[in-house]
Amino acid sequence: MPDPSLASSDLPVSRSPLEQVIDQYDKALQRLIQSTRLPAIEPQPDSDPPPSTTEASPPATPIPQSISAQVLEVLTARDRVQACLEELTKADASPPTGTELEKIHELDSTLKKQANTISQITQSASWRESFNPNEKAWWWFCKPQWSDRLDWGWSAITVTGLTVSLGLIGDIAPRFLTGGPDTFGAVTVSTQSVLTLLVAGGALTKAGQEALKRLLKTIQCPEKYWAGLGALGAVVLAVGFFQLRQSLPQIATTFYTNPGIKHYNDGDWSTAEEQFKRAIQLNAEDAQAHFQLGKLYEDLQMPDLARTQYQLAIQGGIPAATNNLARLNILKKKDYPAVVSLLLKTLESEQKQPLDPHVKHAVLKNLGWARLLQKNYPDAEARLQEAIDLESTTKFDREFVADTHCLMAQVMEAQGNKKGALPKWKICNQNANITIPEHDEWTAIAQKRLKPQEPGK
Repeated sequence: MPDPSLASSDLPVSRSPLEQVIDQYDKALQRLIQSTRLPAIEPQPDSDPPPSTTEASPPATPIPQSISAQVLEVLTARDRVQACLEELTKADASPPTGTELEKIHELDSTLKKQANTISQITQSASWRESFNPNEKAWWWFCKPQWSDRLDWGWSAITVTGLTVSLGLIGDIAPRFLTGGPDTFGAVTVSTQSVLTLLVAGGALTKAGQEALKRLLKTIQCPEKYWAGLGALGAVVLAVGFFQLRQSLPQIATTFYTNPGIKHYNDGDWSTAEEQFKRAIQLNAEDAQAHFQLGKLYEDLQMPDLARTQYQLAIQGGIPAATNNLARLNILKKKDYPAVVSLLLKTLESEQKQPLDPHVKHAVLKNLGWARLLQKNYPDAEARLQEAIDLESTTKFDREFVADTHCLMAQVMEAQGNKKGALPKWKICNQNANITIPEHDEWTAIAQKRLKPQEPGK
């Protein structure tokens, strides 16, 4: 029989499994808190001689646990608490008391306050691989509040960088794809798209994040840098696309305008037209591409299209385009005063920058031509003579020589000097290129003027 002298309060009280694991959790947490509060103790050099080996050694002191080991104890203790709670919900047993639940909440709050300390020493990436915690086990993924704010900041930078990248792709890609992409354009657009998908997938999708995590673990990159690296990748991508956008004028010149000029000179006009159009798609201000395309359209007997391209080239500062546009306007018998004004402005620009002799020769020729049609013969003769004088110092193609002499012959005839015009008609006839419309007309006149002068006629 039990001893009646023993009070009921002295009897041992059995604790539930939940109470036991809560107590383990509590003690592990308190040991961690105590360890983080204690200053590090530097080992002091022994001033006394080592004890004799013959003397009895004192009892061995337990080796203190490292902070990381204590963190692991806390986390695994919390695992046991969670496992016990889940077991109680499944089994036909008494549910946890309010006191037990309140205690768990209190300990969890204390653990969260240690998040900053834990995050500085935790090796959560490798621990998670070893212990494979459930994603709902927040204590394994505990971060300080400032870390959450920093992660939000990195995410904002990532999203901003990707948004800028997508906007730049939306601007760049159509420039390469209009009219069907060529090899260079297809590679450029594909590379942009792939890089953006990789960065966006790695930063925003779950599958991408997991793949990126595996990669970063492989190269042993600390987890605290992961979000920052994602943001850095998005920024680098945006900067790269911005640099590509800024380089489009140079790309247009190098890969399209210059090769287009070569194709044009080789007589491959179809390829040349395609190249010039692609250059303009990449850089609408490519004055040289507009000028070359105008020349091509003029050769193809498409003066209206050529005129439009010349006007755009003039805006880009190409004097030769001014001259070619003036010629087309003269042929179309347009407003001659406007043509003269345009050519005079080109000659005036020589005060700032000397004109190429070939350009100046053509401008003077067209100005003399316009003055001839205005019946301003003295100025027409003066301008044409200035162009002819250039021929003595600079080598010109035959058709350019024909231009000035054919026009000079007409000016001299208009002033009543038919005899003096004959030598000019002879040079005109010898150098004309009948594939040029005005040359065909002028040679017909020259041959009529020269026919009576031929011997035996």
